Amino acid sequence: MSKVALSDYRGSNLGMPDRHAGAIDQRTRASLRRQAALEQKHLAVCLTKALRENLFCVRYLPRMRLDRSGAEEFDRIEGAELWLGLPNKRQRMISVGPLLRILERSTLSAEVLRYALDAAAADVRLWPADWRVAVPLPSRTLADAATLDWLLKAFGREGLGDGRLDLQIDEAELVEGGMTRHHAVASLRECGVGVTLDRFGAKFGALALLSRLPFAGLKLDRRLARPMRPDGDPDDTALISASMDIGRHLGISVTIDGAESDAEVRQIRALGCDLVQGPWVGRAMPAAAIRVRAGNSTTPQFHERTSKMQFRQKGHIPANRDNSVRPDGA
Repeated sequence: MSKVALSDYRGSNLGMPDRHAGAIDQRTRASLRRQAALEQKHLAVCLTKALRENLFCVRYLPRMRLDRSGAEEFDRIEGAELWLGLPNKRQRMISVGPLLRILERSTLSAEVLRYALDAAAADVRLWPADWRVAVPLPSRTLADAATLDWLLKAFGREGLGDGRLDLQIDEAELVEGGMTRHHAVASLRECGVGVTLDRFGAKFGALALLSRLPFAGLKLDRRLARPMRPDGDPDDTALISASMDIGRHLGISVTIDGAESDAEVRQIRALGCDLVQGPWVGRAMPAAAIRVRAGNSTTPQFHERTSKMQFRQKGHIPANRDNSVRPDGA
Protein backbone atom coordinates (compact mmCIF):
# COMPACT_ATOMS: atom_id res chain seq x y z
CA MET A 1 0.00 0.00 0.00
CA SER A 2 2.93 2.34 0.40
CA LYS A 3 3.13 2.72 -3.37
CA VAL A 4 -0.55 3.68 -3.76
CA ALA A 5 -1.19 7.37 -4.41
CA LEU A 6 -2.66 9.28 -1.49
CA SER A 7 -5.37 10.62 -3.76
CA ASP A 8 -6.96 7.13 -3.70
CA TYR A 9 -7.91 7.66 -0.07
CA ARG A 10 -9.37 11.16 -0.21
CA GLY A 11 -13.06 10.37 -0.53
CA SER A 12 -15.85 7.97 -1.35
CA ASN A 13 -17.92 7.69 -4.50
CA LEU A 14 -20.42 10.12 -2.96
CA GLY A 15 -17.80 12.84 -2.73
CA MET A 16 -17.73 12.73 1.07
CA PRO A 17 -14.34 13.73 2.60
CA ASP A 18 -12.24 10.95 4.06
CA ARG A 19 -11.71 11.62 7.77
CA HIS A 20 -8.58 9.41 7.71
CA ALA A 21 -6.83 11.32 4.90
CA GLY A 22 -5.03 13.66 7.30
CA ALA A 23 -3.75 10.78 9.41
CA ILE A 24 -2.53 8.91 6.34
CA ASP A 25 -0.73 12.02 5.14
CA GLN A 26 0.95 12.49 8.52
CA ARG A 27 2.04 8.85 8.65
CA THR A 28 3.46 9.14 5.15
CA ARG A 29 5.45 12.24 6.03
CA ALA A 30 6.74 10.59 9.20
CA SER A 31 7.75 7.52 7.20
CA LEU A 32 9.60 9.67 4.67
CA ARG A 33 11.42 11.50 7.47
CA ARG A 34 12.52 8.21 9.02
CA GLN A 35 13.69 6.94 5.63
CA ALA A 36 15.64 10.13 4.99
CA ALA A 37 17.26 9.90 8.43
CA LEU A 38 18.30 6.30 7.77
CA GLU A 39 19.77 7.26 4.41
CA GLN A 40 21.72 10.10 6.00
CA LYS A 41 23.05 7.75 8.66
CA HIS A 42 24.08 5.16 6.07
CA LEU A 43 25.78 7.81 3.94
CA ALA A 44 27.68 9.17 6.95
CA VAL A 45 28.84 5.66 7.91
CA CYS A 46 30.07 4.95 4.36
CA LEU A 47 32.01 8.22 4.09
CA THR A 48 33.48 7.86 7.57
CA LYS A 49 34.68 4.35 6.71
CA ALA A 50 36.15 5.59 3.43
CA LEU A 51 38.13 8.26 5.28
CA ARG A 52 39.33 5.84 7.94
CA GLU A 53 40.36 3.11 5.48
CA ASN A 54 41.50 5.35 2.61
CA LEU A 55 38.97 3.90 0.16
CA PHE A 56 38.53 6.98 -1.99
CA CYS A 57 39.66 6.86 -5.59
CA VAL A 58 41.34 10.11 -6.65
CA ARG A 59 41.16 10.84 -10.37
CA TYR A 60 41.43 13.90 -12.60
CA LEU A 61 39.45 15.07 -15.62
CA PRO A 62 42.00 16.71 -17.94
CA ARG A 63 41.22 20.21 -19.18
CA MET A 64 42.56 21.59 -22.45
CA ARG A 65 43.10 25.20 -23.50
CA LEU A 66 42.18 25.74 -27.13
CA ASP A 67 44.49 27.90 -29.18
CA ARG A 68 42.67 31.09 -30.16
CA SER A 69 44.30 31.21 -33.59
CA GLY A 70 42.62 27.89 -34.41
CA ALA A 71 45.88 25.97 -34.72
CA GLU A 72 45.17 22.56 -33.18
CA GLU A 73 48.87 21.81 -32.75
CA PHE A 74 49.04 24.58 -30.16
CA ASP A 75 46.21 23.23 -28.01
CA ARG A 76 47.60 22.25 -24.63
CA ILE A 77 46.59 20.62 -21.37
CA GLU A 78 46.39 23.26 -18.66
CA GLY A 79 45.29 21.27 -15.66
CA ALA A 80 42.38 19.16 -14.55
CA GLU A 81 39.32 18.85 -12.35
CA LEU A 82 39.60 16.55 -9.37
CA TRP A 83 37.11 13.68 -9.30
CA LEU A 84 36.61 11.68 -6.12
CA GLY A 85 35.11 8.21 -6.38
CA LEU A 86 33.98 5.58 -3.92
CA PRO A 87 33.64 1.85 -4.63
CA ASN A 88 30.21 0.32 -4.14
CA LYS A 89 29.28 -3.30 -3.46
CA ARG A 90 29.74 -4.19 -7.12
CA GLN A 91 33.30 -2.80 -7.06
CA ARG A 92 32.28 0.00 -9.40
CA MET A 93 32.90 3.67 -8.73
CA ILE A 94 30.26 6.21 -7.76
CA SER A 95 30.93 9.94 -7.68
CA VAL A 96 31.33 11.42 -4.20
CA GLY A 97 30.37 14.95 -5.30
CA PRO A 98 26.59 14.36 -5.48
CA LEU A 99 26.74 12.55 -2.13
CA LEU A 100 28.30 15.56 -0.43
CA ARG A 101 25.61 17.85 -1.81
CA ILE A 102 22.91 15.87 0.00
CA LEU A 103 24.93 15.13 3.15
CA GLU A 104 23.58 17.13 6.08
CA ARG A 105 26.63 16.71 8.31
CA SER A 106 28.77 19.72 7.36
CA THR A 107 31.67 18.56 9.55
CA LEU A 108 31.93 15.29 7.63
CA SER A 109 31.72 17.17 4.31
CA ALA A 110 34.62 19.30 5.52
CA GLU A 111 36.69 16.21 6.35
CA VAL A 112 36.13 14.79 2.86
CA LEU A 113 37.05 18.18 1.41
CA ARG A 114 40.29 18.16 3.39
CA TYR A 115 41.07 14.72 2.01
CA ALA A 116 40.47 15.96 -1.53
CA LEU A 117 42.57 19.10 -1.05
CA ASP A 118 45.44 17.15 0.47
CA ALA A 119 45.42 14.84 -2.55
CA ALA A 120 45.25 17.77 -4.96
CA ALA A 121 48.07 19.62 -3.16
CA ALA A 122 50.34 16.58 -3.35
CA ASP A 123 49.65 16.00 -7.05
CA VAL A 124 49.76 19.60 -8.26
CA ARG A 125 53.30 20.02 -6.95
CA LEU A 126 54.42 17.44 -9.53
CA TRP A 127 52.64 19.17 -12.41
CA PRO A 128 53.95 22.09 -14.51
CA ALA A 129 53.89 25.43 -12.71
CA ASP A 130 51.18 26.89 -14.96
CA TRP A 131 48.71 24.04 -14.46
CA ARG A 132 45.64 24.49 -12.29
CA VAL A 133 43.50 21.91 -10.52
CA ALA A 134 39.80 22.50 -9.82
CA VAL A 135 38.23 20.95 -6.73
CA PRO A 136 34.40 20.80 -6.56
CA LEU A 137 33.15 22.22 -3.27
CA PRO A 138 29.70 21.91 -1.66
CA SER A 139 28.72 25.52 -1.06
CA ARG A 140 27.24 24.75 2.37
CA THR A 141 30.81 24.12 3.52
CA LEU A 142 31.46 27.84 3.09
CA ALA A 143 28.80 28.65 5.69
CA ASP A 144 30.95 27.04 8.39
CA ALA A 145 33.38 29.66 9.73
CA ALA A 146 35.82 27.05 11.06
CA THR A 147 36.02 25.28 7.71
CA LEU A 148 36.49 28.57 5.84
CA ASP A 149 39.29 29.57 8.21
CA TRP A 150 40.92 26.17 7.68
CA LEU A 151 40.64 26.58 3.91
CA LEU A 152 42.39 29.94 3.93
CA LYS A 153 45.21 28.67 6.16
CA ALA A 154 45.61 25.49 4.13
CA PHE A 155 45.95 27.35 0.86
CA GLY A 156 48.60 29.62 2.36
CA ARG A 157 50.47 26.73 3.98
CA GLU A 158 50.50 24.60 0.83
CA GLY A 159 51.34 27.49 -1.46
CA LEU A 160 48.26 26.86 -3.56
CA GLY A 161 46.66 30.24 -3.29
CA ASP A 162 48.69 31.73 -6.14
CA GLY A 163 46.79 30.50 -9.17
CA ARG A 164 47.37 26.79 -8.72
CA LEU A 165 44.02 25.65 -7.37
CA ASP A 166 40.38 26.64 -7.90
CA LEU A 167 37.36 25.84 -5.81
CA GLN A 168 34.43 24.93 -8.05
CA ILE A 169 31.03 25.86 -6.60
CA ASP A 170 27.70 24.81 -8.09
CA GLU A 171 25.71 27.78 -9.35
CA ALA A 172 22.35 26.58 -8.02
CA GLU A 173 23.74 26.05 -4.51
CA LEU A 174 25.34 29.47 -4.43
CA VAL A 175 22.23 31.26 -5.70
CA GLU A 176 20.14 29.65 -2.97
CA GLY A 177 22.80 29.79 -0.26
CA GLY A 178 22.46 33.37 0.94
CA MET A 179 24.88 36.16 1.76
CA THR A 180 27.05 34.12 4.14
CA ARG A 181 28.31 32.00 1.26
CA HIS A 182 28.68 35.04 -0.97
CA HIS A 183 30.92 36.73 1.60
CA ALA A 184 32.95 33.52 1.86
CA VAL A 185 33.60 33.57 -1.90
CA ALA A 186 34.81 37.17 -1.66
CA SER A 187 37.12 36.26 1.25
CA LEU A 188 38.64 33.38 -0.68
CA ARG A 189 39.29 35.57 -3.70
CA GLU A 190 40.88 38.27 -1.57
CA CYS A 191 43.34 35.63 -0.33
CA GLY A 192 44.26 34.59 -3.87
CA VAL A 193 42.12 31.45 -4.04
CA GLY A 194 40.44 30.86 -7.38
CA VAL A 195 36.68 30.32 -7.34
CA THR A 196 34.86 29.03 -10.42
CA LEU A 197 31.09 29.19 -10.82
CA ASP A 198 30.14 25.68 -11.90
CA ARG A 199 27.15 24.73 -14.09
CA PHE A 200 26.67 28.34 -15.15
CA GLY A 201 23.34 28.73 -16.95
CA ALA A 202 21.35 26.39 -14.74
CA LYS A 203 19.96 29.26 -12.65
CA PHE A 204 19.09 32.74 -13.93
CA GLY A 205 19.91 34.19 -10.53
CA ALA A 206 23.62 33.64 -11.14
CA LEU A 207 23.73 36.61 -13.54
CA ALA A 208 23.30 38.91 -10.56
CA LEU A 209 26.12 37.12 -8.72
CA LEU A 210 28.56 37.82 -11.54
CA SER A 211 28.32 41.55 -10.95
CA ARG A 212 28.86 41.20 -7.20
CA LEU A 213 31.37 38.39 -6.71
CA PRO A 214 34.91 38.24 -8.14
CA PHE A 215 34.87 34.80 -9.76
CA ALA A 216 37.96 33.48 -11.50
CA GLY A 217 36.04 31.47 -14.09
CA LEU A 218 32.77 30.07 -15.40
CA LYS A 219 32.07 26.44 -16.21
CA LEU A 220 29.00 26.13 -18.41
CA ASP A 221 26.16 23.82 -17.51
CA ARG A 222 26.25 20.71 -19.69
CA ARG A 223 22.86 21.54 -21.11
CA LEU A 224 24.38 24.57 -22.79
CA ALA A 225 26.84 22.30 -24.60
CA ARG A 226 24.11 20.24 -26.26
CA PRO A 227 23.89 22.49 -29.34
CA MET A 228 27.44 21.33 -30.12
CA ARG A 229 26.08 17.89 -30.94
CA PRO A 230 24.65 16.86 -34.32
CA ASP A 231 21.09 16.70 -32.95
CA GLY A 232 21.36 20.01 -31.12
CA ASP A 233 19.51 23.22 -32.00
CA PRO A 234 21.93 25.60 -33.80
CA ASP A 235 19.98 28.60 -32.50
CA ASP A 236 20.91 27.65 -28.95
CA THR A 237 24.56 28.46 -29.67
CA ALA A 238 23.53 32.06 -28.93
CA LEU A 239 23.47 31.12 -25.23
CA ILE A 240 27.03 29.87 -25.42
CA SER A 241 28.16 32.95 -27.35
CA ALA A 242 26.57 35.17 -24.71
CA SER A 243 28.42 33.28 -21.98
CA MET A 244 31.68 33.78 -23.87
CA ASP A 245 30.99 37.51 -24.13
CA ILE A 246 30.29 37.70 -20.39
CA GLY A 247 33.56 35.91 -19.64
CA ARG A 248 35.57 38.20 -21.91
CA HIS A 249 33.91 41.31 -20.47
CA LEU A 250 34.72 40.23 -16.91
CA GLY A 251 38.20 39.01 -17.81
CA ILE A 252 37.58 35.45 -16.64
CA SER A 253 37.99 32.07 -18.33
CA VAL A 254 35.06 30.03 -19.64
CA THR A 255 35.05 26.22 -19.68
CA ILE A 256 32.72 23.95 -21.65
CA ASP A 257 32.31 20.45 -20.25
CA GLY A 258 31.13 17.31 -22.01
CA ALA A 259 32.89 17.57 -25.40
CA GLU A 260 32.80 14.14 -27.05
CA SER A 261 33.83 14.51 -30.71
CA ASP A 262 36.08 16.44 -33.09
CA ALA A 263 33.01 18.10 -34.60
CA GLU A 264 31.89 19.43 -31.23
CA VAL A 265 35.34 20.78 -30.44
CA ARG A 266 35.51 22.53 -33.82
CA GLN A 267 32.27 24.36 -32.98
CA ILE A 268 33.48 25.15 -29.47
CA ARG A 269 36.71 26.53 -30.94
CA ALA A 270 34.80 28.66 -33.43
CA LEU A 271 32.83 30.23 -30.58
CA GLY A 272 36.07 31.29 -28.90
CA CYS A 273 35.85 29.16 -25.78
CA ASP A 274 38.96 29.14 -23.58
CA LEU A 275 38.88 25.69 -22.02
CA VAL A 276 37.25 22.37 -22.81
CA GLN A 277 36.95 19.08 -20.96
CA GLY A 278 35.06 15.86 -21.45
CA PRO A 279 35.58 12.45 -23.09
CA TRP A 280 37.26 14.07 -26.12
CA VAL A 281 40.05 15.40 -23.90
CA GLY A 282 40.08 12.37 -21.61
CA ARG A 283 38.07 10.62 -18.94
CA ALA A 284 38.98 10.67 -15.27
CA MET A 285 42.51 9.33 -14.83
CA PRO A 286 45.28 9.19 -12.20
CA ALA A 287 47.56 12.20 -11.73
CA ALA A 288 50.49 10.46 -13.45
CA ALA A 289 48.38 9.86 -16.56
CA ILE A 290 47.65 13.57 -16.91
CA ARG A 291 51.32 14.27 -17.55
CA VAL A 292 51.40 11.54 -20.20
CA ARG A 293 48.19 12.97 -21.67
CA ALA A 294 49.83 16.40 -21.93
CA GLY A 295 52.73 14.93 -23.88
CA ASN A 296 50.31 13.37 -26.37
CA SER A 297 47.68 16.10 -26.45
CA THR A 298 47.98 16.68 -30.19
CA THR A 299 48.03 12.99 -31.14
CA PRO A 300 44.63 11.99 -32.60
CA GLN A 301 45.00 8.36 -31.53
CA PHE A 302 45.61 9.28 -27.89
CA HIS A 303 41.95 9.16 -26.91
CA GLU A 304 41.83 5.44 -27.67
CA ARG A 305 45.13 4.71 -25.95
CA THR A 306 44.18 6.50 -22.72
CA SER A 307 41.64 3.86 -21.80
CA LYS A 308 44.29 1.13 -22.09
CA MET A 309 46.83 2.64 -19.69
CA GLN A 310 47.70 0.73 -16.56
CA PHE A 311 48.09 3.08 -13.60
CA ARG A 312 47.36 1.94 -10.07
CA GLN A 313 47.36 3.88 -6.85
CA LYS A 314 47.96 2.34 -3.45
CA GLY A 315 44.81 2.19 -1.38
CA HIS A 316 42.47 2.92 -4.29
CA ILE A 317 40.18 0.41 -5.95
CA PRO A 318 40.00 0.80 -9.73
CA ALA A 319 36.66 1.25 -11.43
CA ASN A 320 37.40 -1.48 -13.95
CA ARG A 321 40.26 -3.50 -15.38
CA ASP A 322 42.04 -0.59 -17.02
CA ASN A 323 41.67 1.64 -13.94
CA SER A 324 39.86 4.33 -15.90
CA VAL A 325 36.70 5.95 -14.61
CA ARG A 326 33.64 7.26 -16.36
CA PRO A 327 32.24 9.94 -13.99
CA ASP A 328 28.51 10.44 -13.60
CA GLY A 329 27.04 12.21 -16.58
CA ALA A 330 30.20 11.97 -18.67
